[in-house]
Amino acid sequence: MFKKFVSGTAAMAIATVPSAAIAASYGYNLHLVVPVYCSVNQTTGTGGQFNGDAYSLGTFREYCNAAQGYRLIVRYTPGTLRGAQIRAGEEVATLDGSGTNVVSRTTGPRVRQRSLFITPGEQGFDTDRLAVDILPV
Repeated sequence: MFKKFVSGTAAMAIATVPSAAIAASYGYNLHLVVPVYCSVNQTTGTGGQFNGDAYSLGTFREYCNAAQGYRLIVRYTPGTLRGAQIRAGEEVATLDGSGTNVVSRTTGPRVRQRSLFITPGEQGFDTDRLAVDILPV
């Protein structure tokens, strides 16, 4: 008789334990930081060919994961290339001789490939320095 009483009490104790105490709950908080990375690389050709009055600089691949977008910039010797026009795909910028000009602005991240051309100004190509940079906004 003693055994029946003990086993009945144990069974009743298990039945009255709240289900939340039996079921365990686990969770994870995941926080990632993705660094901003932008690059522009010449992918095909070295340029050097005329297309009408424009000189080909080759095809460039732009990559930038900046959420706010980026600017494609050309750098050249200050005081040169005044009035020259540089075209990146459908976008055209006239160089002012300052040594740095924005060719295009892009909102949001992007990967694209486009050809760059330059049309000389009145003084022609009066420098041998021209660099293409990409900077996040």
